[in-house]
Amino acid sequence: MQQTNELPNSTLTHTLGRAYALFGKLLGAVLMALTLAMSAMITYQVVARYVFNAPSTLTEGLLRYSLIWLGLLGAGYCFMSGQHLNLPLVLEMLPKRRAGFLKTVNAWLCLLFGLILSWSGYNAIFENSRMMAPIINISIGTLQSVLLISGVMTVVSQCVELLRLRRAGEASISAIAMSAVVILFVFALIWWFSGTSVYEYLVYERLELFSVVVLFGVFFVLLAIGTPIAVGLAISGMLTISLQLDPATVFTTSGEKLFNSLDNFGFLALPCFVLAGNIMTQAGIARRLIDLAMLIGRRIPGNLWHSNVIANMLFGCLSGSGIAAATAIGSMIAPVAEEKKYDMPFTTAVNAASAPAGMLIPPSGPFIIYSLISGGSASIVALFLAGYVPGIIMGLSVMVVAYIYARRNKYPTDKSPYRVSEVMVTVWKALPSLTLVLVVIGGIVGGVFTAVEGGGIAVFYSLLLAIVYRSLTWKQLIRATYQTAITAGVILLLIAASGLMSWSMTFASIPDSIGTFLTSISDSKYAILLLINISLLVGGVFMDMSAALLIFTPILYPVVTAMGVDPVHFGVVMIYNLCMGVVTPPVGTVLFVSCGITGQPITRVVRPLLPIFFVQIAGLLLITYIPELSLFLPRLFGM
Repeated sequence: MQQTNELPNSTLTHTLGRAYALFGKLLGAVLMALTLAMSAMITYQVVARYVFNAPSTLTEGLLRYSLIWLGLLGAGYCFMSGQHLNLPLVLEMLPKRRAGFLKTVNAWLCLLFGLILSWSGYNAIFENSRMMAPIINISIGTLQSVLLISGVMTVVSQCVELLRLRRAGEASISAIAMSAVVILFVFALIWWFSGTSVYEYLVYERLELFSVVVLFGVFFVLLAIGTPIAVGLAISGMLTISLQLDPATVFTTSGEKLFNSLDNFGFLALPCFVLAGNIMTQAGIARRLIDLAMLIGRRIPGNLWHSNVIANMLFGCLSGSGIAAATAIGSMIAPVAEEKKYDMPFTTAVNAASAPAGMLIPPSGPFIIYSLISGGSASIVALFLAGYVPGIIMGLSVMVVAYIYARRNKYPTDKSPYRVSEVMVTVWKALPSLTLVLVVIGGIVGGVFTAVEGGGIAVFYSLLLAIVYRSLTWKQLIRATYQTAITAGVILLLIAASGLMSWSMTFASIPDSIGTFLTSISDSKYAILLLINISLLVGGVFMDMSAALLIFTPILYPVVTAMGVDPVHFGVVMIYNLCMGVVTPPVGTVLFVSCGITGQPITRVVRPLLPIFFVQIAGLLLITYIPELSLFLPRLFGM
């Protein structure tokens, strides 16, 4: 829980710095306790229903508001530790001083976001103090006080960030002051423009077009200068809404909109599956899966690469994370590949390109996010089932290229005979881990429990497995829970900010305008889908998967469903696209992780990646234009 922001040294500031760090540690402990408590309550719900025949409504109420507090407190904690997602392209290209100036601009914008959050929370406490939440019987105002707490944490963290920039020599006092003046000047310019006849014409005669320009223009400018994506979403959404509502109303209601955007019971599945995956990772489950993968791929030329792909698919579906799969599997494969004289740039490319395949194979966090953003039109269960074939196609695409490369370069194969004892021992060791998927997915599809409850069961099963294997220490459990709280804080704030942006888009009828624009290009569903694929592939290059999913879904979903595209099919197409994005620089986190493991520079890995991408894109086109590849399993199970 080490904090990245430190106050300058002096007697007073040193004391404040220690208090700030202590508060961060306490808050981290609270978030971890909240995460574990939520998982326990979800598991209790299943037990109460089937064992005691007395389902608890109290736990459901507690869970809904615990999730909101986890998201908003976690968001504040991530501001304190500087872990929110951004796109630092421009920052990385600028010299230190100029980059420091942009960082101060971003700090002031985050501070402004924190002030708006604090103001909204302050108003909510008093306006809703007499309203009581059903079941748990707690004042709504009290529950919404988390907006004020999170806002104050954000403000304080950005003040500390400005002091840190000054101390590190990245920004002078004059640069910090000048950045504030620039922001004030921009807002003064906006205020002046809002009183002109041109502004009135745009608002009253060209509102939809003007809203599109404001929303996306502001967002992409903020994205380019490295502003945290969630803050960019929120500010661009608020400015768009202010075209029709007065700023005071926008600021007052924006915080409550962020709060209500997280008030969705389905979102509980996300932190639970993330925690289950982190426990699996920390418990070292990957070793058993690699042994199974090595057994399956032994006879194929380039068997180590094929084992890497199979292991990534197996572990990726357990962990729900491409980064976790690339790290856990890649770190074990890389030394063996080097010892056996495998081509290391190609080995790196294989690990990176196959790691996201497990994110398509359920249980999958991106599918949960997509389902909830689409309003449940695409059920989580149907999406889970739909992800199997596309996930296998993505993995097989890598294996096809690896096979051709190995045959061309005459890599030897392992022709040693399979021994029954070896096969039995390997399968037996891996079986408990693989059973997690059967238990969770089988239970959800069979109606034994919901997707949310499946997340709780996954956590319980992962812990049980780790205890049986004796492979999880208390320190590792704390690390897994901490990583889950951080991930939840980042993603849930993105979801909340995306909800605010979606509200602004709906308010200004932006999806209708975009739909009209796309259909004006072509009235062919297939041409529109091709255009969307290209847009998602390009967008995925520059954006993290969660952020891209939250931004593009509200825009594109109404367009494709109006054209008759199945919501489940489109969800698979979107996530397949964005899975490829996590491997492509400049935001290719999985690629960076894989390169870090093998020590290969990105420039040497890009070349072997290209043929893999071409085959994966061919797979994407198959999935796009043959919906049955995705919809066969959901329809088979009556979804």
